[in-house]
Formats: sequence, structure tokens, C-alpha cells
Amino acid sequence: MQIILKMTTACNLNCIYCSEGDQPAETLPEEIFFKLVDELPPLLDHIGTKDAEFLFHGGEPMLYGRDNLKRLIDRAKDNLRGYNVRFLMQTNGTLIDDDWIKFFAAEEIGVGVSLDGYPALHDANRRTKSDEPTAEKILANLKRMRAAGLSVGTLMVFNSPEAVDAQKLFDFIQEHELHPKIHSVVPCGRAANEKHSAEIYGAWVELMKRLFELSLARDGADVIEPLDELVDAILGVAPVRECSFNGSCGEGFISVYPDGEVGFCGRDNLARLLTYGNLRDKTLLELYNSANAKRIRARQAYLPNHDCKGCADWNLCHGGCAFEAVNVFGKLEAKYPHCEARKKFIAWLRTDGLKLLKSALVREKVKRRNAIRIKRQLRGEIEQLGENHA
Repeated sequence: MQIILKMTTACNLNCIYCSEGDQPAETLPEEIFFKLVDELPPLLDHIGTKDAEFLFHGGEPMLYGRDNLKRLIDRAKDNLRGYNVRFLMQTNGTLIDDDWIKFFAAEEIGVGVSLDGYPALHDANRRTKSDEPTAEKILANLKRMRAAGLSVGTLMVFNSPEAVDAQKLFDFIQEHELHPKIHSVVPCGRAANEKHSAEIYGAWVELMKRLFELSLARDGADVIEPLDELVDAILGVAPVRECSFNGSCGEGFISVYPDGEVGFCGRDNLARLLTYGNLRDKTLLELYNSANAKRIRARQAYLPNHDCKGCADWNLCHGGCAFEAVNVFGKLEAKYPHCEARKKFIAWLRTDGLKLLKSALVREKVKRRNAIRIKRQLRGEIEQLGENHA
């Protein structure tokens, strides 16, 4: 289970699509976290898992402070002995210094950094409160973390109804050895009045297609999500892990907001569309079994008999993001807002995408055969030289 912890609503940036909006700064109280980890074992046992993954989120979670985070981490480790505990952080990456890098390494915190592509693309959306660009600072910090031996993931929010330079983005990904997850902007928070979300999603689909083509034309070794997961799922290799595709809302995730409210999604901190109740008043297990939690989980049984009935892509999509459904349509029992565009994208992956993959695999096989042939030829020449000198 992943527990998304909204450590603070405060942030040092002023991103134009921020899902937190412009609410007052608020910080998650230590006693709320302590109560959470005290009550987590019964919940994990109830759902039958030994895995507990804490995701420090925000706002900007680094503003919570290292000493404060250290106390939380120590409490979690002490209370969850016998469970598989993992810590993650999603950060904007601008505040990272040597002390933070040492902290990440010592506490084995997996770090995800928000980076919206090459500088011109990133800096159009993610700037400081004084309107300064941030891309170059983030890239420098990524380099420092990698030099220290840390593995860092990147998250890109696509926020343009217009086509971007896919080749430039792909080259940027290669140059900086990124393994990004790229998703389309969600119309909530500061982006709540985004009138072009359908166009943005359509442009995101076209970008994903082009990146897939560029990756396979190179050697196909690039990891760009959710492309890799979708292709693996189509081939039957592994299911999609991305929550907006796998139908795990209300089941494999919970989110704790700074005031102690518990919900199903970190994006819902501002709107509070379907919260479960407050940790100050109820146990964690009671909240997990609340009416809203059960209703969210029931979406997976409802949609195959209603909006998604007969859909050939159900096992790849599961009705899409529950938060986006209720955010756009005002009801949970609705399919993904970009359903038709997503189906066309999946259809492309099943047909043209798999053809491209097959061609790439054939090219790779030919390369390997040629390499073996050359190796055998060289071996024969070496053996012949040895015989001539004997």
C-alpha cells in the first residue's frame, strides 16, 4: 500500500497548473503521522500486504525539514518492524543540496523530481514566486544526486494544447539520461479552469506516439512511462502499475492531508471531493472502510456494467482516473473524461505500435547475428594466424 503524505501546502515555486491552488500554507502535524503509523499494521493485515510505501508529497515536502522528516521516518521504522517499509519523495528539486543528498542516501529515500522537459518547455510552467526559471538549477541538482550514487526518477506534466518539439524532448531525455513519467495536466487547482484539457490530452497522445517511434528507431532501450507499462500489458508481460490505468483507487492508495483528513488521491487535497473522514476522530481502519472508500472501490464493479460495458480495453484502462471522473463530471460513477482519445491511443499501440516494436526487434536480431558472424570471423582469423606462426 502507498500512503501519500501531503506534508505541507507551502511551496517555493509558483507553477501555473499546481493542483494545490492558492490555499494558505498548512503543515501535517507530527501527532497525525504518529497516529497513522501506530494504526497502520491492522490496516495492512486487513488488506493482506506486508508492503508500506510512504510518499512525502506537497506543496514542496522539503520545506518540512530534514530533522522533522527524520523523526517521522524513525517512528515508522520502529512501529512497522516485520513489514516492508519504503520511503519516497516527490520534489520540485530546487532546494536540494549536499546535506539533503546525504539524508536521501542515509534514509534510502527514493526521489522523484518534477521536470517538464527541456528548459524552454519546463520554464513556461514551473517558475519561482519571483518569476525566475528553474530548469537549469534542477538539472544541476539531478547531476549532483547521480554523482552521489542516487537513482532519481523524473515526472513531466504535459501542459500544452500545441505540439511540442518531440525530437528535441527525446534528445533532452537522452542527453540527461532521464527515465521520465509523462502525463497530461489535470484540470484542478490552478488549472481548474483549463478550457483546453481535451486538446492537451490529444497533443499528449501524439507526443507519446512520436516518442515511442523515436525510442524504437534508436534501440528501444529508453524507459518512458506510461509507454513501457502499456506495451508490457498489451504483450501480457506485466500489468500497468500507473494508478490512472490499473483501477486501484481506494484500495492500494490512501492520502493524508495536512489537517488530518484522509482521502483516496493526493490531487484531491484542495477540492476534497470524496474524503473518508479525519484521523483525529477515527481509526485508520475505520476510515479505509468508510462509505466513500467503499464507494470508490465499488467503481471497479460498476463501470464494466455501465459506461465501460463491452470495452475491449478494460484490462488496460479500468475506467481511468477516478479523481478526474468526479472532478470533471461531478460523479464517481463515470468513465475517464478522455476515454475516446485513450482508446484510440491504445488501439494505435496494439497495431502500429506493435509493428514498430516487431521491426525494432528484427533489426536487433539482425545486429546480433552480424555481431556473432563478425566474432566468428575474427576468431577464425586469429586461429589461422596461430597456425601460421606454429
